[in-house]
Amino acid sequence: MTPSPTPNTDTRERLLAAGTELFGRKGFNGCGLTEVLDAAGVPKGSFYHYFASKEDFGVALIERARDDHLAELRPVLSDRKISPINRLRKIFAQARETCAADGPTVECLIPKLALETASLSEPVHAAVKCAYQQWSALMAQVIREGQAAGEIDRRQDADRLANVLVMLWEGAAIRMQIDRNIAPLDDFQTFVFDTLLGPPS
Repeated sequence: MTPSPTPNTDTRERLLAAGTELFGRKGFNGCGLTEVLDAAGVPKGSFYHYFASKEDFGVALIERARDDHLAELRPVLSDRKISPINRLRKIFAQARETCAADGPTVECLIPKLALETASLSEPVHAAVKCAYQQWSALMAQVIREGQAAGEIDRRQDADRLANVLVMLWEGAAIRMQIDRNIAPLDDFQTFVFDTLLGPPS
């Protein structure tokens, strides 16, 4: 019996890699599918074998970026050999070092598309929102551990505090690109870990 052919996952990955780079640089609305297809070296017919539309492609890009980001965070945030507060400190320190190495204009897909949410379709908007919610949920769990360990003020609502951390980091990242230096990320770390998440009184 002849085995059935398997899908060419390399083609799909080439499309996703090209989309990540181009959408991260130009945004969802600023980049057309033709540009993605040319960069990936893939004909239009092959694109529609994997994705129903540009919108469907955008959701897949966001989900891929989300999964990659969470895969980087989980080993650190779940490492109980490190205290909860130091796990949180470490993930932001690592992100800061990445920006220092790659340059202050590094463009990440999800934050880039988050700036376009008012003009994005509902499925793409929902995928962006879900990515931030999952990031916040991971940190909220570590914040609860920190509260139980006496490192973080128990009076703080863990979910709300995690959301604030995400918002502050994203704001600092935008300011980094405006100023073209990483000083806003250093200000973020100083404020968050010396004041916002400072030792309970």
